[in-house]
Amino acid sequence: MSSKKKIQHIKPPETNDRVDQLRYLAQIRGELEIEEEKPKLNMKRFLIISLCVLLVLSAGLVFCHLKIDDINLYNQALDAGEVTGDFDASVSYYMLGQVAAIALMVIYVIFMVVKIWHPKRRKPNRSFWGDLGIYLVMLLFAVAMAFPLVFSICSALKPLDELFRFPPKVFPQHVTMDNFSDLFVTMGQSWIPFSRYLTNTVFITFIGTFGHVVIASMAAFVLAKYDFPGGKFFFSVVVTALMFSGYVTGIPNYVIMSRLGMIDTYWAIILPAFAAPIGLFLMKQFMEGLPTALIEAAHIDGAGEFRIFWSIIMPNVKPAWLTIIIFSVQNLWNTNAATVIYSEEKKTLVYALQQIQAGGIARTGQAAAVTVIVMLVPITIFILSQSQILETMASSGLKD
Repeated sequence: MSSKKKIQHIKPPETNDRVDQLRYLAQIRGELEIEEEKPKLNMKRFLIISLCVLLVLSAGLVFCHLKIDDINLYNQALDAGEVTGDFDASVSYYMLGQVAAIALMVIYVIFMVVKIWHPKRRKPNRSFWGDLGIYLVMLLFAVAMAFPLVFSICSALKPLDELFRFPPKVFPQHVTMDNFSDLFVTMGQSWIPFSRYLTNTVFITFIGTFGHVVIASMAAFVLAKYDFPGGKFFFSVVVTALMFSGYVTGIPNYVIMSRLGMIDTYWAIILPAFAAPIGLFLMKQFMEGLPTALIEAAHIDGAGEFRIFWSIIMPNVKPAWLTIIIFSVQNLWNTNAATVIYSEEKKTLVYALQQIQAGGIARTGQAAAVTVIVMLVPITIFILSQSQILETMASSGLKD
């Protein structure tokens, strides 16, 4: 008795996405199993489960809110002397529970909308509970990673008495902007105006980042697409240089800049930034994924080397140089340059803010505000370009 094999139809991809095309070809060759169609979403069951989940999260939110009200009443009675005791009436944990409940509700609502409006999307072979579990795990990791940022911002909004409270509270009970106003007053009373420190930092960051991107891209283009004597050795030197941090190369950089007569100038920071090895490494690995036939076709059409580099290569490696911009801005924005710049009018913003941080206990609130201001620019640039970073990391090891 012979069993008949079920005939499966292979549907061609609806888009021109490379991943879909490769998957379609692999299915035709028999190298990949054909995905069976998923059963349709049971809308009634899905809505019942969603309603139960939202009710549980709402109950947790209401519970935390009621506990916060009870603790506030207890604190008021304790301050008035109506009650006594050593009960730690802290609202931080319940406020954190409120934030977690609200975040879970928002994520689950988004998940419901995606499920209802896009039920035919391609998904891995896992159940509804598998999707929900993955989202919850991702939420836990997101909370753990965002906690230092949230704590820094909340510390900058606390009055001085709350900053010294032990155990420390995560969220401020009395939100104030006095730390930022005191910081600007302190900076306004300095010998060098605040705008001068800011201008120095912006100039160093812009010139250093622009030069680093251009030089790293041009060198990577030659190393990735042309063979010449010593090319592999030079790239090996670049890879070896990745192992040394700025603290190791600080003394050689100082000696070189001193011999060149660039100490106490902006170029003592900008020139070493041009030669950072991380940019050359990323650009070279990313450019190796570009087809060489593209460059050969441009040569046949009469394009010169610079035209090929600027009009063909650079637009196709946009994720890579955006990633380099983020790394370079983060490095240059956070440098204090105290070892190579001595004139006060040439100091950077971070150096001036660090002097305020070293002012003692009275400036603890201003130090918390300094932390937020220093990390604001790199975090903003990262948020705006995070998708490009992920694409660079995913494609840096691919070859043509």
